[in-house]
Formats: sequence, structure tokens, C-alpha cells
Amino acid sequence: MNIKSNLKYIWLAIGVFAMSLMIFLWFGYDSQNLQNTILVLNGLMLILSLPCSLFAIPVVVLANYYLEINPVSTEGIYLNTFFLFILGFMQWFWVIRVWSPIEPQLQMLDLLTGKSK
Repeated sequence: MNIKSNLKYIWLAIGVFAMSLMIFLWFGYDSQNLQNTILVLNGLMLILSLPCSLFAIPVVVLANYYLEINPVSTEGIYLNTFFLFILGFMQWFWVIRVWSPIEPQLQMLDLLTGKSK
């Protein structure tokens, strides 16, 4: 396995774990340790899904400015986790196929022999 596929599965494990912890937070198991754990997982998701996760920074800043959602509050954790999960999922399972495909995008034609590869 190459490093890109390992990073994809590491990101997926962190993302699913963060989303499952967010469900605990949703059902009222509100503690500071749980919030800190989710914030650390959000930081890891941000790092592992660079460069697409850079789009999350303006969203968090605008949500803080216009909607007055503090990024480390419960509502901010919901927003951060969900948005980072969507961005990372798009990067690792949709955009990565365009950036570095396994198979060639176009067929190579050998015009001299008439065979295509």
C-alpha cells in the first residue's frame, strides 16, 4: 500500500471516530474532556485533509463573525466536525481520483502499429 491510501484510511478512521463522538455530544454527554477530544480530532482531520481543509478556515471565521458561533463551543464543534468531514471526504474519495489517477485518463495511441495501449 502506498502512503496516499494509508492516509486515506487514517483520515477515515479519525473522521468516523470524531463523528461518533459528536453523536455522544448531541445526546447530552456534554463534558469538557469530550469537547477537547473532538477538537483534537478536528485538528488532525484538518491536517490530514490539507489543502482542501483550508476552505474550512474562512467558514469558521465567518460563522464566528456573522452567526456568533464560537469555534470551541458546542455549536462550533458541530460545525467544525461536520464541515471538515465533508471536505476531507470530498478530497480523499472524489478529488484524489482526479489529482493522481491510478489508470491513465486517456488512452495512448500508437499510430504506427495501429494498436492502442
